Amino acid sequence: MKKRMIAGLMAVLMTMSLAACGSSAGSSDASGTGSAATGDNSAAQAASGDKVTLSLCWWGNQTRNDVTKKAVDLYMEQNPNVEIKVEFTDWSGYWDKLSAMAAGGNLPDIIQMDYSYLQQYQQSGQLADLSQFIDSGVIDTSKIADSVIDSGSIDGTCYALSLGSNAPMMVYDKEIVEQAGVELPEQLTIEELYDIGQTIYEKTGVKTYYDGGINMMQIIARTQGSHLFDELAAGTKTASETHFANVDKFNKAESAISPDLLAEKNPDVVETKPIIDGTTWNDFSYSNQYISIANTAGRDLGITMYPTTSDATTQPMFLKPSQFFSIAETSQNKEEAAKFLDWFTNSIECNNILMAERGIPVNSDVAEAIKPNVDENSQKVFDYIAEVSKIATPIDDPDPSGKGEIEAQAKTIVENLRYGDTDAAGAAEEFVTTSQKILSETAK
Repeated sequence: MKKRMIAGLMAVLMTMSLAACGSSAGSSDASGTGSAATGDNSAAQAASGDKVTLSLCWWGNQTRNDVTKKAVDLYMEQNPNVEIKVEFTDWSGYWDKLSAMAAGGNLPDIIQMDYSYLQQYQQSGQLADLSQFIDSGVIDTSKIADSVIDSGSIDGTCYALSLGSNAPMMVYDKEIVEQAGVELPEQLTIEELYDIGQTIYEKTGVKTYYDGGINMMQIIARTQGSHLFDELAAGTKTASETHFANVDKFNKAESAISPDLLAEKNPDVVETKPIIDGTTWNDFSYSNQYISIANTAGRDLGITMYPTTSDATTQPMFLKPSQFFSIAETSQNKEEAAKFLDWFTNSIECNNILMAERGIPVNSDVAEAIKPNVDENSQKVFDYIAEVSKIATPIDDPDPSGKGEIEAQAKTIVENLRYGDTDAAGAAEEFVTTSQKILSETAK
């Protein structure tokens, strides 16, 4: 319990210490249309030779931060009239930070967006219309599939451009699995994961990690052809009850990582994931993070699909737009920001720096050009996405407003369950009741 309190205190202190990623933008004038009417100064500044300053924020780990900053430096070298100020943080603090900035009206010009938050930010009027830049050719989409543009669109208007495609994955330590004498299929069931985890622990002493977060809950709903947020809005507990029962089952197993150690390791941050130092033999993430996880671990890691359930009626695996980028509605330099997104997406030179760290490039020519140049870890991601694409079912609709609050309370409830402060049935009841209320209030 002591470690739990310390972990919570550290999280608060980290959040408080995050530097604001201020935008160079002021408020846009909503009274008209077009660049001048929206307060876009890009054209005027370019004509006068004045330097255009953009701010760019993303979440990530050290590998992503290094390659992104290197790419940004190249863009500024090629475009000396543009200065890009960058800020980044890890996933766990990013959305709190972005929410505070949105509330203060000082979002960065270019925002790394996620599929699950897209609708929330669009509905609150925080995101600029990218369709105008696509239609004008500022953002070239001629080598990008329509489905990619559609994935970042709401009601026919594009608000986010994906840099690549990725998929949920379970990553595992090949050497430990081999030492235990077990063989992993391309997709385990959750029941098989439990049994194999016990065998690995008996043979090697290495623990199993089970994803107690909302991602696994969504996968469980998908195995029955359902959508988690539809269930929560209706007050249905089907997926939630199954999920919390699984969390409880793994938590009580000697073969699984303890709550205290899990709090200490923090699987939300690549550098501290328990698989990195061999505390666990597996971890759950998205394929675009494989390169960072493998590089940080410094050893041979395998990839397999997120587990399904033994009674699944639908394949839960899907391809997800990776690392959306949006432009803030408050940006004074929307066109210049759009030019950067065009370069970020379509430049082979840029993507030879990024090397698919944010997912397999959506521009078909770029993907073909960089594939021979990627290292062994990147090649594994290319191959994995190819396998998932053979069986993937359509992705769920964008998550509703309130998703962030629901995800946060899910973490709290899972922590309470792991520490014995509630049981699986109580956790499901609390989660569904609270989530239904959140969805009802945010829909108003």
